[in-house]
Amino acid sequence: MTIAQFIAKHTGRGKRHAKKLLEDGEVILNDHPISDGKTELGKFDHLIAAGETLQANTARYILLHKPAGILSATKDPVHKTVIDLIVEPWASELHLAGRLDRATTGLVILTNDSKFSESLTSPIRKVPKTYLVETDQTIPPEAIAAFRTGMSFEKEDTRSQPAIVNLLSDNTCRLTIYEGLHHQIKRMFLRFGIRVISLHRESIGPYPLENLEQGRWKSFEPKISN
Repeated sequence: MTIAQFIAKHTGRGKRHAKKLLEDGEVILNDHPISDGKTELGKFDHLIAAGETLQANTARYILLHKPAGILSATKDPVHKTVIDLIVEPWASELHLAGRLDRATTGLVILTNDSKFSESLTSPIRKVPKTYLVETDQTIPPEAIAAFRTGMSFEKEDTRSQPAIVNLLSDNTCRLTIYEGLHHQIKRMFLRFGIRVISLHRESIGPYPLENLEQGRWKSFEPKISN
């Protein structure tokens, strides 16, 4: 929507009124006067017309350390969700940029910026996601080789990118994948009869969990990518 259209709609006084405000220098966009009513208004642009704030949305970017038992959802009638951990009046504006299942712990990113969340979750972007994995038995060399080669997933009719695997002990590894398929890591190990008993996400793209405590969250500034 253009600035002129937005002003006309939100003041209820029509296009002529919007045009006059623009011509008289009474429209302020992001702290600067603007006269071109054809300029597109972004979701997070701040707009003032004749001293009245018409839009003042704030872009929010949240890193959260999800404990086990918490749902990666915005609301649920029974279980506690990641949104319930953010006790702020704006928490209901947020959505998830990639989910974790209920038992999995670690990094969840929430935002109200759909373009940003899409940049993390779009399969085209191939954003790396790193996990600490513990299994119920020794991880064999053939599993590591298959992960590093890439695996077919018939249900989704796709093939995974070659994963990065760092073996930490006989039954633990650090695993980086580039997709977000349903229960992907558990399914990868099950191909070899191995059950994942602990799964923890450490990072998504350039955003690490670092030392953020379980159940806590913090705001961050997104990194610019091309």
